[in-house]
Amino acid sequence: MIEEALRAPLRIRILLALWEYGEINATELAHILGTNYAQLATHLKDLINYGLVEERRVGRVRLVKVRKDDVVISLIKALIVANEKIKQNQKILNKTNS
Repeated sequence: MIEEALRAPLRIRILLALWEYGEINATELAHILGTNYAQLATHLKDLINYGLVEERRVGRVRLVKVRKDDVVISLIKALIVANEKIKQNQKILNKTNS
């Protein structure tokens, strides 16, 4: 199931951004991630269905945030560590290829 929840790179980027920004307007999140709202909304729906993200509506505004659950928080912390290691490896590869 975790493979399905995280199979799209945009879903991982959404989770990392929500961790960094906290509760945020979905339209603003789409702008931050450089994607369109329709694509973001599709992935948010999946993340909500998997129980990783929560949403609330204030009028027409759609606010989303990471679900504050121990398992979800542990998953995101692991994603942060993995993301940092990948960035470090990319820097090393770029230096050796230069």
